[in-house]
Amino acid sequence: MKNFVRTVLGDIAPTEMGITDCHDHLIKNGGPEMHEHIDFLMLDVAAAKQELANFVAAGGKTMVVMDPPNVGRDVTRMLEIANAFKGKAHIIMSTGFHKAKFYDKYSSWLKTVAEEKIVPMMIAEIEEGMDQHSYNGPVVERVSNKAGIIKCGTSYGVIDPLEQKALRIAAETYHQTGVPILIHTQLGTMGWEVVNFLIELDVAPQKIILSHLNKNPDRYYYEKILQLGVFIAFDGPDRVKYFPDSVLAENIKWLCDQGYQKQLLLAMDAGRFYYQAAYSATRGYFSYGIAYLLTHFVPLLKQLGVNQAAIDDMLINNPQVALAFDLTKR
Repeated sequence: MKNFVRTVLGDIAPTEMGITDCHDHLIKNGGPEMHEHIDFLMLDVAAAKQELANFVAAGGKTMVVMDPPNVGRDVTRMLEIANAFKGKAHIIMSTGFHKAKFYDKYSSWLKTVAEEKIVPMMIAEIEEGMDQHSYNGPVVERVSNKAGIIKCGTSYGVIDPLEQKALRIAAETYHQTGVPILIHTQLGTMGWEVVNFLIELDVAPQKIILSHLNKNPDRYYYEKILQLGVFIAFDGPDRVKYFPDSVLAENIKWLCDQGYQKQLLLAMDAGRFYYQAAYSATRGYFSYGIAYLLTHFVPLLKQLGVNQAAIDDMLINNPQVALAFDLTKR
């Protein structure tokens, strides 16, 4: 069996991915994030298509949309977008979970259903097809399009018992399918800890991706994590409310200089309405959007001395390894 990456329109060879945004959002259809801020609601298919078109025009080819069931995933709208870009761009969709805050601690299905019953639900999304209702229940109606990555989340400074359960489910799903695992780390905390949790469950480090560590700009913490053999997806340039781009870029440069360029990925994680140019334009606003990753942040990396080989690794070569299924599990 040859290496493959699972897009919603079918499996492709990793070499077909091209420039890849390893963590982003185009549609979010509500869910618990909306209780944090209404700008998490993103339902405009036309705006989402334009945003993806902007990314493609800047040189992008593949986007990983990290909206799990019950937390923003909209299978129907995303498939409309994917089909509109057939032959132009690839979309990888996720199954799995988010941080514990987004689940009722007493009555959610993540709490009440046994792990051995949830694992087959995850496997079905990856090997049979996604539930078009995203397990909102009680009816499950599968499409033929499959998820290509499983997501979990951890909380700020802790790994909640519900999150530990989700991680065990993700690990078992990986063992039965080979699917890669991406972790939402809240404000960049618990990265080293969650990696060790998964490694103890025999998940191969090269199939683990950590997101949001840019919000915890500790380069020595990054190095400690990377020594475990995992990938870090540095997302969120154009977020001065956290840290300026220069902090993220300088940390990436330092990691490349330490020899870790083969374990770094890039993304925008533009998961709010006003983070995206096309959505903003519908309200008369201006913003840079997802293409900023390629039009502004990559030039900054070059300005700071990150060579083209390292940039190609982060955008093209490393995603081919991180997002491919583990064939030893199939």
